[in-house]
Amino acid sequence: MQGIAVLLGLVAAACLYLAAPNQVLIPSSRRPLSPRALFILGLVLVVASAWIMSIPEGWAVAIAATLITLTCCLSLWPFLGTWANHRRGVRDAAETVEEAA
Repeated sequence: MQGIAVLLGLVAAACLYLAAPNQVLIPSSRRPLSPRALFILGLVLVVASAWIMSIPEGWAVAIAATLITLTCCLSLWPFLGTWANHRRGVRDAAETVEEAA
C-alpha cells in the first residue's frame, strides 16, 4: 500500500508541476490537459495518496508521508524538466547545423 501511495504522490507532483505556467518539461502546445484540469487531478491524487497511506499506517503518518513525498517529488520534476529542455535545445541545434550543411 505504501508503494502505491508513494507512486500516486509522484504522479500528483508531476500533475502539479505541469499545471505551473513556467514548467519546461512539456511544451505548452503538447500538454495533455489544461493547467486547471492538471491542478485538480494533482489535488485528487494527493488526497488518494494520503487515504491509501492512512489505511495501514493511520492518518498522522499518512499526512506526514504525503507531505514529504509531495515536497521531494516537486523538487524532482523541475530538474527533469530542465534536463529535457536542454536535450531539446541540443537536438534542435544539431538539426540546424545539419540543415545549414
